[in-house]
Amino acid sequence: MGFKKYNIPLALLTLAITLSSLSLYNYNTQKDLLLHQMQSDAGDIVSSIIASIDRFHEVKSTMNLQKLMGEVSLGLEIFEFRYIEPDGTISNSMFKEEIGVQYHRTGFKRVMSNPEYGGEFFFEERDYVPVMAIYYPLRVSGQVIGYIDLSVDISEYDVVVRDNVEFSLLRRQVDILNLLKAIEGSVKNSLDIFKTIDIHTFLDSYVKSAKNIIQLAIVNESGEIVMSSNVESIGERIDFTSFNTSQLIEVDNSPVYRILADEGSHISVNDERLLLLIDAAPYAANKQKLLATAVATSGAAIIFALFIAYTIYRYTHEQSREEKARLEAMVKERTQEIEMLSKTDALTGLWNRGYLEEMLAMEFKRARRYRHEFALLIIDLDLFKLVNDNYGHLAGDEVLRQASTRIRNSLRETDFIGRYGGEEIVVILTETDTKYVSEIANKVRNAIGEMPVELDNNGSISVTASIGVSCLRAETEAVESLFKEADEALYHAKKNGRNQVAVYPPA
Repeated sequence: MGFKKYNIPLALLTLAITLSSLSLYNYNTQKDLLLHQMQSDAGDIVSSIIASIDRFHEVKSTMNLQKLMGEVSLGLEIFEFRYIEPDGTISNSMFKEEIGVQYHRTGFKRVMSNPEYGGEFFFEERDYVPVMAIYYPLRVSGQVIGYIDLSVDISEYDVVVRDNVEFSLLRRQVDILNLLKAIEGSVKNSLDIFKTIDIHTFLDSYVKSAKNIIQLAIVNESGEIVMSSNVESIGERIDFTSFNTSQLIEVDNSPVYRILADEGSHISVNDERLLLLIDAAPYAANKQKLLATAVATSGAAIIFALFIAYTIYRYTHEQSREEKARLEAMVKERTQEIEMLSKTDALTGLWNRGYLEEMLAMEFKRARRYRHEFALLIIDLDLFKLVNDNYGHLAGDEVLRQASTRIRNSLRETDFIGRYGGEEIVVILTETDTKYVSEIANKVRNAIGEMPVELDNNGSISVTASIGVSCLRAETEAVESLFKEADEALYHAKKNGRNQVAVYPPA
């Protein structure tokens, strides 16, 4: 019964816990998706920024001198052109495969100096083509910032080499010097522009143009921030051993997603790495919304399940209470039946001797205490032994049953009737006027003998009874005395011919 009473609420509680677990799982899944999306977006941003920075360095380090050559070639047949860094690295060339390699000049036929520009002019053959080669230094404030290596095709000229002058050079000298001057001005102007627009300005402009980027910084291989959109952070050092490449942190009490480009995403210049701080407030807000939804869903599921469980519990409890009350009533009724059987004579249905004596003692005490009138009748069926001897004990039992019924029907419901033993029946009359006791006794006697007792074999037996009566008097001290007086009156009724009533004291 206990399992049946609680199994449904337990099932509902299990369902609520399951729904809560699913809500929590959904929350964690959605949260991980949000984080993954933010990581993916951050990765795209990192790739874009690295490409932009690399492009910045590429643009800064590569002046479009080829275009310049095409625009201001002044009719010269330019065979080769290179721009060489002070360390000898070719940073610009008509031939892309040369960019980044070290420049080595081969032998030449004759060198000429230009005192005005300080360059070197010489003749040589390159790829079997006669050329006029110029190796020209560019200077800013006396410092060499690079070299121009320029070769002009002179195969169409009739080259005449003399000790002090070269007629071909003299003829094209003004054009070549003007071209060198234009190239020098272009390089210097480009360098001035790139010095003005440095990487810090570029990073700061990038951050300002983006809506969710807080800071961009470039970290060298030792962990030092060398460039940053936030100038104040330059010089700070990062410990790579304890630094997670990507994590959520708090900056000024605001959520920030920090990512350090992995080692496979180096910036091309100096093997540097990009440090990026992204505003994670949208992620945190969405995470809070997901958490609130999960908590609300779980709470609603639990409250609903508990409400249903409580309703079922109350209903089951009420049923249990009603069932308990019914069982208790049945037990009480059965107890009363058992108690009735223990107090009742099985043959006649009257009270038995034990209960009779108990009630007689109690009613006698009550009558004496409150001075109520009280009377006792002892009824004895006349010649009952002959009934048993002549008709058998079954007939005697039937006579006793019918006589008892007739006695009960002739008295009040409040009168107490019990079988004392054998054919003797005792009647207790409470609060009965003694002047009517004799009349009541005769009524009982007449009821017993008014008609024969019918037997099952269609025979009948005429029955009479003698009755002895005693009434409570002031001098009666004990119930035994009252009983003895009634018995003595009965004896006189029997002695005087039976089928009569005798009242104590007998006449």
